[in-house]
Amino acid sequence: MENIMTTLKELKKLIFSLKIRRKKSERNNTTTTIHLHGSNGFYIGLKLIFWRKRRRVFSFISAISGCLLLLLFSSVYFPPPTANNLFLPRHSSVRHVVNVREALEYNFEASGGNLGRDLWSWSQSTFYYGCSNASKTFQTANRKKLPDRYLLIATSGGLNQQRTGIIDAVVAAYILNATLVIPRLDQQSYWKDTSCFAEIFDVNWFISYLSRDVEIIKELPPKGGKAWIPRTIRVPRKCDPTCYETRVLPVLNRTQAVELTKFDYRLSNRLDTELQKLRCRVNYHALRFTDPILKMGKLLVERMKMKAKYFIALHLRFEPDMLAFSGCYYGGGDKERAELGAIRKRWKTLHASNPEKVRRNGKCPLTPEEVGLMLRALGFGSDVHIYVASGDVYGGEESLAPLKGLFPNFHSKQTIATKEELAQFSSFSGRMAALDYIVCDETDVFVANNNGNMARMLAGRRRYFGHKPTIRPNARKLYKLFLDRNNMTWEEFSSRVRTYQIGFMGEPNEMKPGKGEFHENPDSCLCQARGIETIEEKNRKDAVEMSDEYQSIEDPDWIDVDYLYKIEEVMSD
Repeated sequence: MENIMTTLKELKKLIFSLKIRRKKSERNNTTTTIHLHGSNGFYIGLKLIFWRKRRRVFSFISAISGCLLLLLFSSVYFPPPTANNLFLPRHSSVRHVVNVREALEYNFEASGGNLGRDLWSWSQSTFYYGCSNASKTFQTANRKKLPDRYLLIATSGGLNQQRTGIIDAVVAAYILNATLVIPRLDQQSYWKDTSCFAEIFDVNWFISYLSRDVEIIKELPPKGGKAWIPRTIRVPRKCDPTCYETRVLPVLNRTQAVELTKFDYRLSNRLDTELQKLRCRVNYHALRFTDPILKMGKLLVERMKMKAKYFIALHLRFEPDMLAFSGCYYGGGDKERAELGAIRKRWKTLHASNPEKVRRNGKCPLTPEEVGLMLRALGFGSDVHIYVASGDVYGGEESLAPLKGLFPNFHSKQTIATKEELAQFSSFSGRMAALDYIVCDETDVFVANNNGNMARMLAGRRRYFGHKPTIRPNARKLYKLFLDRNNMTWEEFSSRVRTYQIGFMGEPNEMKPGKGEFHENPDSCLCQARGIETIEEKNRKDAVEMSDEYQSIEDPDWIDVDYLYKIEEVMSD
């Protein structure tokens, strides 16, 4: 490059000198002998050559100059691939290993790819709608309920785990012909939220909306002028109607008041259609947050919409409690094992885990970096705005750095709302979780990084209200892909991600009826417009097969600690 530049400069000087000498010679009308490198003949020959070929020479010089300018521009704005790039150029035969920080230096926009469709909606979603009205044969509360028979419920877990208990409590009361007392929320669990039902949910709306289905009262009336202490029972998980009639009804008839404790997933997943529709009426219509929570949640959504026309809400679920409970390991050495091991001991029933097996089976949340790479491979560019619903992420900013590098427009309720605005919610994990629930429900695309309670609840809700895109990582397949990611091009990687994610994107008919938890797949409450072919047969087959594989993975009883803001205190004990 330097030799070419030097040669060009010398040629330009030579041509300029020749022109000056020629004009001077003609003006003086004299003959001057010019010795160039000791040869007059050489000068004359060179002059004739330049004169005859002057157009070609100047064209050649102009072309060379243009190429040099182009090379200079490209070297500044498009640096050549280096060892810092995460994926190799397509035709490269070199293989190398990169670290997390090097992922930030790769420009994914040029090769991100897409799914060949609108990333923000489904073309077929308009052909489906939620339908949960009771049929004419469904007995109403005033015809079915027996007097002086009261059912009380003590829920368990975080906000969304308690939500499942509230929904099933209404159905259980209907099965038992009992009056339901407003459920008592869990205030004794690890996260110590003292909120009662009426501080999170609109209790009057709840009672009014369900009045035709089940009679609901705010508190148990006194018996003979004295406080009434109900009989406590714990029913087995997945208890069906016959189970309730056998185990609970005799006690209820005898004592007239029964409290079911630790009430989460205590009702069968499979019920008749009318009871399933009752579940949907409770979940999608009767359970409405209080006005302060709704107002703040809508404000968060509006602020995200002001930043971009579309945005993603990500339930990252990479808090220490989740990693400890799942028994996963992410390469943090003895420090990570000690910290997560101490938290895991709080659940006495958990056995020793095999981290490699757990992750291989797809039961571990993806790391923040892996989530970012998956989204980029699906076609979402770095200009996309992401709202992250999360508590304290394990590893803090160091864990989040790759995700923020891939998606710099990174937001949370703490970044788009002031401390003063969040003050009335920030001391209560359930109310903070409710705010995230609203944003994740209203977002254009919801991404769930695990199959826990919030993910299932929102997946079902988004199906019911228009099949809005809901992405669940196919963690089992992606685990193997991430292990081998440094041995393939970005195009190969993104193509495989898109293939593996078929059946995990929240499309209509993605899951077979009856598959998965009903709250995630409320098939009895999903109706389809008649006479419309909504999905090609091949795509439907692929989606069902992938869904079956996903559901075959055993889903443990997630301890849904949605927000553990004091986890650092636990880790420092």
